[in-house]
Amino acid sequence: MLRRPIVGLGRTVLPQSSHRKIYGRARGIMRIALLEIENFRGIRSGKVVFGDHSVLIGPNNSGKTTVVEALALVLGRDRLVRSLTEHDFFGSDPAANDRLKIVATVIGFGTEDPADHPDWFRDGRGVPFWFDPATEGVVPERANDTQTLACQIIFSARFDRDSLEVETARHFADADDIDVFGEESFVSVSPKLIRELGLFIMPASRTWDRMLSFSSELFRRVVRSADGMPSDTVLEERDRLRDPENKLDEDPRFKPIVDAVNDEMSRLMGDGVSALRLRLTSTDSVGVLEAIAPHFSNAAQLPVPSKRQGNGLISLQSLFLLLHFAQKRIEEGGSFMMALEEPELHLPPSVQRRILARLQALSTQTIVTTHSPLISAYCEPTSLLIVRNDAGSLNAKPLLRAPLAADVSNGVRKLFQINRIETAAAMMSDRVLVPEGRFDFEWLDLLLRVVELGDGGEINCSFGSHVGVIPTHDSCVEVTCASLSRGHPHVIALVDGDPAGHDYSTALVQAQTCGAILRWPDGWTIEDAIAWTIQADEGAVLAILNTDLPTAPGDLATLIIRLKAKRSGVEPNGLKDDRIAHETIANALARRTACRNRAAQILQGIADVACEKPTARFVHQNQGQAVPIMVFVP
Repeated sequence: MLRRPIVGLGRTVLPQSSHRKIYGRARGIMRIALLEIENFRGIRSGKVVFGDHSVLIGPNNSGKTTVVEALALVLGRDRLVRSLTEHDFFGSDPAANDRLKIVATVIGFGTEDPADHPDWFRDGRGVPFWFDPATEGVVPERANDTQTLACQIIFSARFDRDSLEVETARHFADADDIDVFGEESFVSVSPKLIRELGLFIMPASRTWDRMLSFSSELFRRVVRSADGMPSDTVLEERDRLRDPENKLDEDPRFKPIVDAVNDEMSRLMGDGVSALRLRLTSTDSVGVLEAIAPHFSNAAQLPVPSKRQGNGLISLQSLFLLLHFAQKRIEEGGSFMMALEEPELHLPPSVQRRILARLQALSTQTIVTTHSPLISAYCEPTSLLIVRNDAGSLNAKPLLRAPLAADVSNGVRKLFQINRIETAAAMMSDRVLVPEGRFDFEWLDLLLRVVELGDGGEINCSFGSHVGVIPTHDSCVEVTCASLSRGHPHVIALVDGDPAGHDYSTALVQAQTCGAILRWPDGWTIEDAIAWTIQADEGAVLAILNTDLPTAPGDLATLIIRLKAKRSGVEPNGLKDDRIAHETIANALARRTACRNRAAQILQGIADVACEKPTARFVHQNQGQAVPIMVFVP
């Protein structure tokens, strides 16, 4: 760690009388408004704008964990990040002038006058900046009332190629963008201010059984925040352990060994040598505290160590400990900001959302990363940040920029309200597919089941790994693409080969709200794609369906007519909206290898187009245009 003198850099010094006058004022609700990252891990550059409660979602390796670890470095609240090496710099081979830089912009000081907050803004402390929510940036001078007082804390690091060590510094941002490693002085951030911020981090790689022990920083803080360390009890236990009633070294089975060692030492070193004794701990207060281990029991059993318990019980106990600590800090007027990775770990779905709700209720700010659609769907779409990392450039866009307006279309309302779980799950994928309607969504889901479950994983198909499918409200493909493309950079559409599908293609090309348009052949709908899949082993599949469907279709042509028609007086055997019949057909397809292969060809072709890979299953219809139209080739 760099150690340099703390000096002022041209700041105005407040009179001591002013300090005394305003130290007693109520603190604001502080939170992190903006995090900027340069050259850290897989992020060359990027920024994340946080609200009061933000949930980060995205595909694996998008940078969610790196964002949390960046918070840990800049605000120093936990030993989450191991000692830094070259691999913590983007590219893993930093030059002498390369810098790792993380900037946290803190707001919520209660008043907008820097003079009211001398702990943060005075000589030897931070320089006032102003956060602009409209531009999501920071300016040196306030220009309007929407801009709020901000302080910027920076974590900087460089790799010294001579010593092969990483030098680090945590300091306030200055009006000038200085390189702290090239300056004789910089203004470091005091631990007191870091504690005042109250950011606590629970990483995904947590060891639950250690969370409820004095080896946990969180547990020690909880004890201190309550009635303080139980020092008298610890010292009494220390003294008892130093001179126990039943000494191990006097046990008949131990004593001969201990005496032999002591005799040998006495002969070699003389009578003044220290004698060997056996004790349960190191018999100092630290040893006693470190030896404390949580146990759990019920009325019918002796206490059992937590490491022998299921992770679900221990994780719940640890999270309840965290909630207790949050409540104590809030009651004392302090801030409690929580960064929590994957709260769904070891917790049943019924508990996940309740824990998140409780955390949000007790925290001044929460920052959560998750792979759980249930967790994601619990949050407002404006709080759901979709994290993307394109070749080192990270961004985090909200699923919705603003709450839904009262007059928003029914299709959009269903997308973000009724179908929020499915939408959130799709937005976590590398690519997002917007089919023309709800039945298309359901059939694609069934085809994926045919491929993944029917053969035990032998068929190579990347659709399920890379493509998330949206449950589009019928005939709302255009507005759905427009809504989702604001938060996800890789949205593609799938439309029918009928006149309406051609109209959608034309409109989507003009709007440029998706990266590509997939279309079934002329006259086709999703049901024709199912027919093509059945044709791979038509006789065997129809034999199954003639037995398993309540009304036997007889032949494929009749089956497709029924699949395209809803049940009505005209077509009493219509199956278009019959989910049970669809699953029966999928089960029949899954039992035939040739049909599974055709289903995989459809899905893999979609995945290849979505990931911009060559495929023989879709061909261009409008070469050279910004938004390609790709038509399926049976």
